[in-house]
Amino acid sequence: MYKTFLFLVVIFSFQFSVAQQDSIQKKPISGYTKSLQFGEEYLQARTELTPINFSKITLNKIDPKLIYNPERDPKRLVYNTGLFLGAAAASFGILWVMPESITNWDKEQMKEDGIFNRWKDNVKAGPVWDEDDIFLNWIMHPWAGAVYYMSARGSGFKWWESFAYSTLMSTFFWEYGIEAFAEIPSWQDLFITPILGSALGEQFFRWKGKIIAKDRRVLNSRFIGGTSLFLMDPFNEVVDWLGYKTKNKIATYSLIAPIDYDFSTHKSIWGLQVVMQF
Repeated sequence: MYKTFLFLVVIFSFQFSVAQQDSIQKKPISGYTKSLQFGEEYLQARTELTPINFSKITLNKIDPKLIYNPERDPKRLVYNTGLFLGAAAASFGILWVMPESITNWDKEQMKEDGIFNRWKDNVKAGPVWDEDDIFLNWIMHPWAGAVYYMSARGSGFKWWESFAYSTLMSTFFWEYGIEAFAEIPSWQDLFITPILGSALGEQFFRWKGKIIAKDRRVLNSRFIGGTSLFLMDPFNEVVDWLGYKTKNKIATYSLIAPIDYDFSTHKSIWGLQVVMQF
């Protein structure tokens, strides 16, 4: 009788233990972590932890519309350059109707000499130190250089390639091209436009990425955001509007995060997560 009673006690204790263990395993497992990169941050962050539920760890999907990392696309740059030709004709017309006090163009002399003879004479005579006002030399020319730069940078070219494109366009397309029909090439414009323009253009490139990451908004306004993008990169924006959308590179990133839990040591098991967006 005693042995039978002892046997029943042992069986009951074993079943109670198993049932208790099952109930423990069915409870949600909680732990602490934060998204980490490799390096010292991993060690520092172990004391700066935030709670998560391991059963709900998910990788955030990247919205392609909020990415700005353009692929190298020579065809897109050709389209940009074609738009410059039309814009140059329009710019020349605007400058022609502006007061001579602003442009320093002698329109009567241009008409008398003939426009092509005037271009040849101006090219031979230059470059010279011009007397344009501060607005043209230090605002409009750097902005024009930045627009040249962004046309290449927004087509996926590297910064030094974009600088070279800005230099070629500002020197041969504009200074010794369109503008030489009206005036002698300028020393200031030959240096200010590509150098300051490219520095400004690289900043435009970074600002554009941030605006696109915010759903093309500035101060939570799509109008301000769209206007800002157009002022910084008008030709790429027009190409997008015409249906030739920017193609972004594959976006990848990795992080160290908890992927499991060790019941015996009561510690998180960390692993590497990799996300790729095509």
